[in-house]
Amino acid sequence: MHIRSIRAKSILTPQRRGFLQTGERPFTHSLSWAAGCGLGKHYCGAFCYARSLPNWRFARQDDEAWGEALIVKSNAPELLAAQLARHPARQSLRIFCSPVTDPYQPVERKLRLTRRCLQVFAQYADLDLLLLQTRSALLLDDLDLLAQIPYLWLGMTIETDRPDLPYGPTRANIERRFAAVEQALARGIRVQIAVAPCLPHTDDFAARLLSAGAQRIVIDSFGSGDGRSGARTANSPFARKADYDWRDEKMARALYERLRLRHKGIGWSAAGFAGIPGRSRRPSHPCQQRRAAL
Repeated sequence: MHIRSIRAKSILTPQRRGFLQTGERPFTHSLSWAAGCGLGKHYCGAFCYARSLPNWRFARQDDEAWGEALIVKSNAPELLAAQLARHPARQSLRIFCSPVTDPYQPVERKLRLTRRCLQVFAQYADLDLLLLQTRSALLLDDLDLLAQIPYLWLGMTIETDRPDLPYGPTRANIERRFAAVEQALARGIRVQIAVAPCLPHTDDFAARLLSAGAQRIVIDSFGSGDGRSGARTANSPFARKADYDWRDEKMARALYERLRLRHKGIGWSAAGFAGIPGRSRRPSHPCQQRRAAL
């Protein structure tokens, strides 16, 4: 993996339209300390829509290929500290970290950029929401910090419970993610599981998701989730190799309906992600907090 460091001018990107602006409680900003992805050669890199977004296309150099290069904003924590300190409406900030690059890249244990950004957030108690979205159990390194941030939600992606899929996670990877959800919940951290994108799964997947105990679950499909009604996915390596009709949303919709009948905190695609209640809506009593989150 080729890692190139740059000095960025800003780290919070305003959201004025698109995926993160769809829903009852839209995100105001996104935060990503890198372009590209160190997981780009893994299964998820084959269908990741981020390879076609400006974040990667305009940042990469001609000799940098998806999954082989990571462009790191080395001054991300300093920029975040400066922007939060002077933001005129900090209490209304709803930040998605990150819609384009997993905040727990394999190199995070060396660079600690996500941890350093979390240390900045931990200095403030008045933002509305920070969603930390990941596929990685590396987040366990930062449970202490996550528990200190009152407006933080952990988003854990679990696309399937089938380890036999050639385009899905391994059994060990699936189990690590469910274990990470359990440990985060035990520390009082609010968790949203994202079945995004929904891959083929067993009949027991719905029950496994419910038993995990997350306050919210969001189901997404390739068509609804890639921002171009499936056009971005159609141009991906995954689309050329998939052994099922990934355009058909019936499987994802069926899972959504099964869960919706048994859990109040179920969301669909973009509106589901942008449906998380913020700090200003959270009651003070812990038991009331959990009911409100559901």
